[in-house]
Amino acid sequence: MSQSTFNNDLFRLVVEEIAGKEGVDVATVLVNSDETTDEEIATKTDLKLNVVRKILYNLHDNHLASYRRIRDSNTGWFLYYWRIDPKKAQALVNRKKKMVLNLLEQRLKHESNNDLYVCVNRDSSPVPFEEAMSLSFRCPNCNEPLEYVDNTKAVSFLKKRVEELRADLETAST
Repeated sequence: MSQSTFNNDLFRLVVEEIAGKEGVDVATVLVNSDETTDEEIATKTDLKLNVVRKILYNLHDNHLASYRRIRDSNTGWFLYYWRIDPKKAQALVNRKKKMVLNLLEQRLKHESNNDLYVCVNRDSSPVPFEEAMSLSFRCPNCNEPLEYVDNTKAVSFLKKRVEELRADLETAST
């Protein structure tokens, strides 16, 4: 994986979500070498060896990092050589993008198919027309009137983001 690929903000966010800020440090070391040991990573990141191992196992569990194991002929102990697989990393990023796309599509459908109403005090979430009607167009929290929400800007924004994500995923799959 090249450094330019790793600098992708979404990849960094995915790694951070999985393994925290220290995980990004560990992943950066992995990205900048073909493969390396947990001890070398600990030295380069100034992290404790057990922290590095926990992060590596977490990255491995999420299919980002893989390892090969060899037995040290002098000590008899196993040595683990770790690496990040760029294809698996991109696949994980794409899965996250698909999850976001699915959520945005659900939100777009909700925003597009419902007339929404919100409390004049804005202390509640917007509710669809049917629910507002069952509440007699009164806020269930403070009993103030519910007002119609013009959500055309939100719908427009959601449509744009959905189109961008779909295009991005199509580009990534080709």
